[in-house]
Amino acid sequence: MKVAFVYPPFYAKPFNENLPTVDDEFGLFPHIGFGWAARGARAAGWQVRLWDAPAEKKSLDQVTRELCAFGPDLIAFSAHACQTIRDLYAWSRPIRQRTGVPTLVGGYEAKVYPHEIVEQGGFDFLCGGEGHEFLPEFLPALARGHGYERVPDLFWRRRGELAHTFAGARPRFCDFPTPDRSLFDNRLYYSHISQRKNFTIGMSEIGCPYPCTFCCMRQSGFDARTAEQVVDEMAECAALGIREIDWFDPLMLHDRQRALEIAREVRRRKLDVIWSCRSRVDSLSFHGTRRRPDHELIGALAEGGCRRIYFGIESGDDAVLREMMKGQVASSDLGRTLAAVRESGIMALGFFILGAPGDTAQSVRRTVDLSLSLPLAYAQYQIAVIKPHTELERRHVVDELGIDYWRQYVTGRVDALLLPTPWTKLERAELERMARRAYLRFYSRPRYALSMLRRVQSRDELTRYARVALQLALRPLRPTAGAGLGRRLARAALTFAEATLTVASPGARHGVFAQGGGLRGALRLAREELTRRAAEPVLTREQPGARGAVTHPPPGRYQTFFDRLRPLGLGADHGVGGK
Repeated sequence: MKVAFVYPPFYAKPFNENLPTVDDEFGLFPHIGFGWAARGARAAGWQVRLWDAPAEKKSLDQVTRELCAFGPDLIAFSAHACQTIRDLYAWSRPIRQRTGVPTLVGGYEAKVYPHEIVEQGGFDFLCGGEGHEFLPEFLPALARGHGYERVPDLFWRRRGELAHTFAGARPRFCDFPTPDRSLFDNRLYYSHISQRKNFTIGMSEIGCPYPCTFCCMRQSGFDARTAEQVVDEMAECAALGIREIDWFDPLMLHDRQRALEIAREVRRRKLDVIWSCRSRVDSLSFHGTRRRPDHELIGALAEGGCRRIYFGIESGDDAVLREMMKGQVASSDLGRTLAAVRESGIMALGFFILGAPGDTAQSVRRTVDLSLSLPLAYAQYQIAVIKPHTELERRHVVDELGIDYWRQYVTGRVDALLLPTPWTKLERAELERMARRAYLRFYSRPRYALSMLRRVQSRDELTRYARVALQLALRPLRPTAGAGLGRRLARAALTFAEATLTVASPGARHGVFAQGGGLRGALRLAREELTRRAAEPVLTREQPGARGAVTHPPPGRYQTFFDRLRPLGLGADHGVGGK
């Protein structure tokens, strides 16, 4: 018996937080959830194979042909984010229709919107649990064609209706197996600043205890694997020829002792693997009162193979940070800690948010000025948006507008729209221009450019930086209202030039690929730009199809995410999953 995992491409949307070029070029990452699912399928004795369309640059037609040649008994997809769900449907529906093979969907959002996703994506089955535990119980039932009632966390079509079995136990993350990375062609993956091949990502913990209003992980608990488990996983990666790992945990350095043990064990085993992680700055300065760099931890990380740390600095304005409930200040302590990180040989990347609650043009300038003053190797400027399952969504969409936008988007009732930002007078088009100016200011400094050239370790890395810089300069940002013919002609010409350049890139998330790729795709994008007279509309109460019940839903059905946290066992003890 065979199961095929399919990962479709996804593309930038109006509601995304990054500039389109940043979204396109952030990297190509393995969808690590398939690695856990592969463990479960192989435990059931099934053969597995993955089609990663973005990494392999394969079209829907090509993947469909190859699936038919493979002859799977099940085709599995992942609903890992609301923002990409419609891209998933664009592949799952025709694949199911053309192959006639039963389809299964799992993933983070499958736990939240099971009915909506099955109905819209044309799936036969939905996994509401964890793939590595679900598949060993589900696949034998599928092979027999009966016995589905005994499989926990299963949604399936029964006599034209969607049936649900029962909720299974929620395993702690520390009890998860390691993902089966032999499923992936690890040569294909990279991040925008990775330096080695082969490359992969990992998760060593889930959840976050902090209350930041812009993040879906806010106050979601904390569950981490042991240091020994993490280093064992790194050793497995090294045995597969992987030489760089990007840990996607929200706060990998939150537990100081665990971080020390990981770093020291990597050094003890002499693993030829470098790694990066995400952290708060105060995780490297004793979490509060003693605002001085933790030189012991920083030194151990450097000696243990850590080469980059991504810091959520967010803003240079203390009032904005308070509005975010970030729990930090834009003080000189940041600079001291980041300087210690740089002196150890670790490169620091700063994440900054523009247009956050309370932001003005002046506070955005303070944020950009702070980014330029800090000893950072890289900076990323995001625009404050309402993401799914965040406090901002609850306040400004669910409560104020009475709209469960992301549920309506999953069901296909509304289009991809800009979501309101009532907390700032800065318009989205203006913020995008501020972000692009910030990028150009940060990366065009002569001293910075020289230091970056000294850090480059391969021709591929240098080519990637040069290409992204050119694309960022060429790609038009969203227009302001009432763009005239001359401006639209210029935008169309720039769009064509930038899209043509992108065709040669190894990534496959640019809109030119959604239009068929090549010169034909570039021409189609240019034509769209020529007819585009204004930015996308903003969600309002009157938006067609946007209204939907958000309170007192039918039991077990159209509940908001926040109402589902405790019944699903995703509260303080177990976190909300590895999104």
